[in-house]
This record gives sequence, C-alpha cells and structure tokens, in this order.
Amino acid sequence: SGGGTHAIVVGARPALMTGPPDQASPGQNSGEKALSPRFSDDDGRPARPSFRSSGSNSNSTRSPGGVDRPSVPDETNWKKRSSIFQVQPRAHRKPTSEQQRRKAKVIRVIANFMDGPYMTFISVSLTFWALLGDDIRLMTTNAPADNTFNGLTLTCLTFFTLEVILSSMCKPEYFLGFFFALDCISTASLILDLTWVADNLVADDNMEMGDKARSGRTARLGASVGRVVRVLRLIRIVKLYKAMYEQYMQTQQKRRNLLADDEDDWDNPDADVEEEDTSKQRESAVGKKLVALTTRRVILLVLVMLLAMPLLTVSNFHYQASSAAIGADNVFESFVRMRTGNVSQTVYEESLLKYVYYHNWFVGQKVCEIPDSCSNTFLTHAFWVGFAGKEKAVSDLQVFANEALIRSETLEVWDDKARASDDVYYMGGIPDKARELLSTNWDVGCTYLGWNHLGVSLLKNRIDDHVDYAVKCPDDLRPQERFAMRPQVISESQFDDWHMTFFFDSRPFVKSEAASNIGLTFFVCIVLCAASMQFSKDANQLVLRPVERMIEKVNTIRDNPLAAMKIADDEFKGEEIRKHRHSTRTPREMWMERNGLGGLIRWMIWLKGRETGKDPSEAMMETAVLEKTIIKLGSLLALGFGEAGASIVAENMKGTDSAGVNAMVPGERVDCIIGSARIRDFSTATEVLQGKVMTFVNQIAEIVHGLVCEFHGAPNKNSGDRFLLIWRLGGLDADKQQRLANMALVAFVRILGACHNSKVLADYRTHPGLIQRLGTGTRVNLSFGLHSGWAIEGAVGSEFKIDASYLSPNVSIAEQLEAATKVYDVSILASESAMSLCSKDLSSNLRLIDKVKMKSSKVPLCLYCFDLDFQSIQVREYSTQLQWNVRQRFKARQILEIEKQRKWMEDTDIVRQYINSSADVTTMRKPFSVDFQQLFNMGYQ
Repeated sequence: SGGGTHAIVVGARPALMTGPPDQASPGQNSGEKALSPRFSDDDGRPARPSFRSSGSNSNSTRSPGGVDRPSVPDETNWKKRSSIFQVQPRAHRKPTSEQQRRKAKVIRVIANFMDGPYMTFISVSLTFWALLGDDIRLMTTNAPADNTFNGLTLTCLTFFTLEVILSSMCKPEYFLGFFFALDCISTASLILDLTWVADNLVADDNMEMGDKARSGRTARLGASVGRVVRVLRLIRIVKLYKAMYEQYMQTQQKRRNLLADDEDDWDNPDADVEEEDTSKQRESAVGKKLVALTTRRVILLVLVMLLAMPLLTVSNFHYQASSAAIGADNVFESFVRMRTGNVSQTVYEESLLKYVYYHNWFVGQKVCEIPDSCSNTFLTHAFWVGFAGKEKAVSDLQVFANEALIRSETLEVWDDKARASDDVYYMGGIPDKARELLSTNWDVGCTYLGWNHLGVSLLKNRIDDHVDYAVKCPDDLRPQERFAMRPQVISESQFDDWHMTFFFDSRPFVKSEAASNIGLTFFVCIVLCAASMQFSKDANQLVLRPVERMIEKVNTIRDNPLAAMKIADDEFKGEEIRKHRHSTRTPREMWMERNGLGGLIRWMIWLKGRETGKDPSEAMMETAVLEKTIIKLGSLLALGFGEAGASIVAENMKGTDSAGVNAMVPGERVDCIIGSARIRDFSTATEVLQGKVMTFVNQIAEIVHGLVCEFHGAPNKNSGDRFLLIWRLGGLDADKQQRLANMALVAFVRILGACHNSKVLADYRTHPGLIQRLGTGTRVNLSFGLHSGWAIEGAVGSEFKIDASYLSPNVSIAEQLEAATKVYDVSILASESAMSLCSKDLSSNLRLIDKVKMKSSKVPLCLYCFDLDFQSIQVREYSTQLQWNVRQRFKARQILEIEKQRKWMEDTDIVRQYINSSADVTTMRKPFSVDFQQLFNMGYQ
C-alpha cells in the first residue's frame, strides 16, 4: 500500500476484474485497493480487467472520486496482462501441482500396498476361507462353535469391504464398474454365512399344515439362492489367479535371465525364444479390454448355469412318500387306536419300535455289511420322539407321554430280534443306555417354534463310542441339521390340539453336502480360471500378443533407434530355433520312440499345432508379417541414419497425435573425436574395376565399420573413397574420454593392419588392371586423420532428401589432416587436441612432425603421426573357409557386442592389449626404433 504499489487481495470473491475502468464506489477510501467483479461488457463480450489503487502512478489517471486508475492500454497488452492476473474463484480453484503430486503419491502407495505380497497372501487366505469356511463349519463342528466362525466371517466382511474401498480409490475404471458390482455382491453375500441370518433362511420346519407350510419351502429356496450367490466370491479367485500367474511368469523370467549365458544355442530346442517372453510386455489397452470382457462373459455364463440348472432339474423324490412320513402317520394312528381300546398296547409298541429301529441312529453311524441293507443307506436318522400341542401345557402333554412309554420286556424282545434278524433290511440294535430312555419317563421338555414339546431323546446323554455330542432338544442342533416329521393324515384341529412328533438328525447329510460343496467350489474355481484364460488364449496368441510385441518394439525403437539391430538379431535367432524345433524331435518324443510309444507322437504334434517337416514360415499370419516388417524398417532406419540420425528418428516417433514427418530437426552441438579415413588411389580403382567397385568399397567398409564399432565409434558418412567416423564425448568423465580417445587411435591402427593382412583385399595386388595403372607394388591402402572438437549433429538436406551428418570446421580439419598424410608420407595423422586426450603410454608412441596453419583453424596445429610400416605385414591365411551367411553375420555381431562391452571395462588395458602385445602392430612398428625417434626429435627441434 502506498507509494504507487498495487496489491491484489484474493478472498472469497473473484480476484479477476473485468470491464472498462470504473470510478471507485462511494464508500471506498483512497488508500483501499479493490477489484470490481464485472465479467462482461454491456454488449456481452468478455470485458477487460481494470485495477483501482491509490498513490501516484505514471500510467494511471485520476477518477472523479479521487482514486487513481490505470490508463487502458491497447488490446494486445491487455491480453498479456489478463493472462497474468487471472485468478479463479476459491470455490472453483483447481488443485495445485503439489496437491496433485501428493494425491498421486498416496494413490501409488495404496496401489503398491494392494498389489504387495502381504496383501495378496491375506486376500487369498480370506477368499478361500470365505468360500470354504461355512462348509468346514458344518462338516467338522457342532452348534456351540458357531460364534467363532461368525467372528471369522465378520473379519472377512470387514477386510473385503476395505478392499473394495481402496480399490475404488487407486484402480482406474473400477468404481461403479462390472467387477465393482460383483465384488459388492460377493462381499454382501458373506452376511448369509452369519448363523444369525442363515438360521432364519434355512429353517426347515414350521408348525403349520397344508398351504401354510409352503413358507418353509420358500425359506429353503432362499437358502439355495444364497448358496449360489456365494459363488460370486469365486471372482476373487480369478483375479488373484491372474495376478499370481503374472508374478510367477516374472519370477521365471528373472530366473531364466540369471541362468542365461552367451553360448550359441541354435541347436538347442529347449532354448528360450525372445518372442515367448511376455513378462516384459506391457498389456495393451485392447488386451485389457478383451480380457475383461471375456472374463465377464465367462462369469455370467457360469452364474446363469448354476442358477438355471437346479430350476430345470426334475426330481422323483416326494416328501410325503418317504418312510419317515408314512411311518409317522402309522405310529400316531396306532397310539390313538390304543387309547380308544381298538388295538392292544403291543401293536402300538411294535409300530413305534419298528419306526425307531428302521431309522436307527446308531446303525446309521456304521457301515452296512451288505450295501443298501441298513439305515446307513440314508443320511437322516430318528433321535427324538414325543408330543406337541399348540395350546397344551407340559403337564397335559405328560399324560400322553406316560401312556406312550414302551414296556421294558417288549423293548428287550424287540432289540434281540432286531440284532439277530437275517432279513434283507438289517435294523440292528440300540445301546443299552439309549434303549433304557424309551422305557423310562419321557420328561424332556422343549419349546420349539413357540409350541411345547415333551418326549425323549436317544442322544440325551453322551455314550462312549457312540454319542460324543449330547442332544437333549432339537434346538441343540443347527436348523439345517434337523427336521421334524409329523402326522399328516389327521385333521387340522387334531394337529393343533396335540400330535406325535419325530425329529431326525440330518448331520450326516449336512456333512456330505458340505464336502460336496467344497468339491464343487474347487471345480468351479478351476472352470472359471481355466475358462477365463483359455477363452482368450487364441485371441491373445494370434492378435493381442503380436500387437503388444509390435508396440513394445516400436517403443524400443522410439527410445533408442539404434536398438533395432539387436531386436532383429533376437528375432532371427528365434526364427532359427523354431525352425530347428519343427525339423527335429524333442527328447520326450525320442524317449517315446524308444519305448514303443511312437504312435502317440503324431497326436502330441497335432495337439501342439505343429506339423513335422513343415516350414512355419509357409503359413505366416498377417500379424507376423507386420511384426517382421516393423523390425526390418527399424533396422534399415538404424543402418541408414546411424547414430547421428538417432535423434531425428526418436523425435519424429515421439509424437503420436499426427502422422506427419518433420525430418528437419534442429541440430545439436556435440563434443566428439572426429576421424577421417580415405582409400588411396580410389579414382584409379574405380576406372579399372568399373561395376565391381561397389564390392571393393564394401569389402573395405566392412573392416572399417566393424573395427570402429568394436572400439565404440560410429561410422557416419561414406562418400566414395572417404569415411567420416565419430566418437562422441558428451556426458563422459575424464577417464572415460581418455579411454575413448585411446580406442579411436587404436581403431585406426587396427584398421590399417587388417586391410594389409586381409586375404580378400590382397587379391587386388594381382589384379592386372591395377598393376598396369599403379605398378607392381600396388596394394589396398588407407590413410587417416584424427581431430577432436565440437560439431553440429543433425539433418542436412531438405524435405525431399536428408543426410544425418556432422557439420563443423573441426570436420574439415580432420579431412585436411588425412589429406596431409600424403604430403608427409605417413598413414595416420592426429592433431594436438586429439593427442592430448590420449593416455601417456599411447601418446608417447606418437611423433611430432610439424606445426602448421590450416584454413579451418584460427591457431596453428601441432601434427602427430603414428609410425607404421604396413609393407612389412604378411597376409593372414585362414585354416577354414567360412560361409558368410545371415547366421554367421548374426554370430559375428554377437561376438562384436561382447568384445565391445569388454573393451569398455576398466580392467581392460587398451594400449597394452591391442598395441604393445599385438603381433601385427609390433611388426609394423619394428623399423621405428627409439634411436630413430630421438634422432628425428633432434632434427625437428
């Protein structure tokens, strides 16, 4: 404030002022800064901001109210100023970049935690428990243990709810998606595992008759639907299986990388093929969408089948036609007729005993000696007999119970008869402790579904080797572990007044059903996982994986265009291995032939989709053609542009919003060592060799380029007889620059020696045309110039044709140095700047021969030569004739890459190994002794 300073106060109101300058409001002080919240002019166009302030300002005018205001500048200045002072209202202000970074970091932390090994382990464990826990509860425990399982179910419910919330926060396209809905349903289905809810759903009995009893069947139907809905939890298994499978593949790939070596494994059919490595490939958007849709359809298909198949299944079982239902009516009728005096007590007792022994609980726990001949055949057995009444008190029911007692003598006779019977159906006996309960007072009173029940339970007390869990009342069992059988051929009034009731123990059936459900769960798990993977397998192999491999290769070439050659080598190696596999038998197939199982080999080949003797390239898919085309185009780009054009290729491949090509990328200044190599007497060789001159140049270029690349250089431009060679120094420390300078000079020495001991190039010494033009002592010879300095790397040309090259006075100096070798009659000339980068043990071998001025240099240059007598080197004879084909070129590139890496290691002494210890270099430097060096230095000085 004051002094002409303008302040902008940002509050709840917008800080942006628009509109033409206005006068200050009547109540505004002269020292107060204000912004008028006008957002448009009267004509509807966006208004320009106006500022009001106090104090002196050379660019402001005095308003009638005494408030300074700035003068209105032109439209251009207002646009510039408005872009600076635009501040959004606080209510609509976008989050700052720092807030976005913090939010992104939190999301990454949550995502890493969700995908971490601990979270995965917990999720897998709880998922399996959610699938199997309820069945394990029913199969292994009794009712008192239910609260413990309820606690575990609540733990799973809490964990899965938290997982859904966290996944909604960190996983894109998850919230309100298909899997979000299924996860919510599967998590909510855990509520059905709580016994407080499940007991009400699966209650299999009620105290009604006729149409009113349908509510029980409705409850059982609801329980069945609940069990089917639990299958939705299997979706978690599919997702976890996919995550664990991807993690397993990454682990296997790391293990293969550790065990990999550099040996030639062309003839090994078990060798890993680079194409089969999918762990490094990022899943494409198309792949993710296809997998998601396939998994969704598989899940819906399985769920529809599980829901529809029970409804379409017809059963011939009738509840009222069972022995338990018919026997209950017979026993009740016998008891009623006994009370009225129509039959004797013995008839009633035999009727009741026949019912109890036919559904003998104790025999049902054993194995029948003859299948299907005892109560073990069915999985429910009678254990409770008594009376029930809607309005009857226990004392009233006790009257009926006293009349229904079985006489002990009748019971003993019947038991002996049942044990010794040789009938088709074996009833068996009942232990004494349980049998005595039928002949004593029936005084077990229970309240079941609001009705009073009074009777006797055969499982009232624990009996060694027979009863390990005492069941006094039916409520001591779970609802699904019991069911009641009541007389049905009676009137409704009689039913409500009083009737006999028989309770059956269905725990064997429940345990068997739980075991079956566990098997069904595992089966559905396998079906879901296998189907979700197999249904998309063909699409993955034929379309998605080739597309993903192509994308990966394009991204690799975009990041490093020179890597295209390595991609081509790996692809070629994979092709050769696959051809070898198709043409040879595997160790397993050879073992099968030796053991007389040769007939199965053709079936195995058919199942694998492989035909013996058939070239896999004959039926090449369009995707494979496109993939190989991309590799070839990338390789040609790497060969055509070289290291100098890598930035041009990378820059044009970065932009994916347009297919336009901008080859005229601005140049970049680089520090480098520049070498120039020239073929001597090239014009004469061209006139003599005519059409064969291309072969002649390429034979020399193969030596020059190969050795330059081996010593970490980059061939750039070939203009007939001249080669431009570059060693880039950018980004290297002093030690690395010294090693690179040593390799540049050593590369020239090795090239000169390789050209003169090459048997291929030695054949030109006997060429009649060259002997006639150049004399009998003619030979292929090269001269070299080496200099260090800066150069501009970039595209030279126009939109019709470009060359990636280097432009600089230093390039001209290197070419002039090479031209000067003819003047000084030497093979290699180096400038002082290049020599100063070399190590002392190498630079000591250089001889200072002159100090000259050159057109491209402002200061005189000291010239150094590396003395070599190439006339003394002998042609090298090779013991074997190598067939130079694509495979051998690949192996040569592999060896070259290994040598290139070894030369960059610190423990490799370039000078000692390739100069001092080299037989060819020692031979060429033999005439140049120490005495010669000293004598020349004295003369030069």
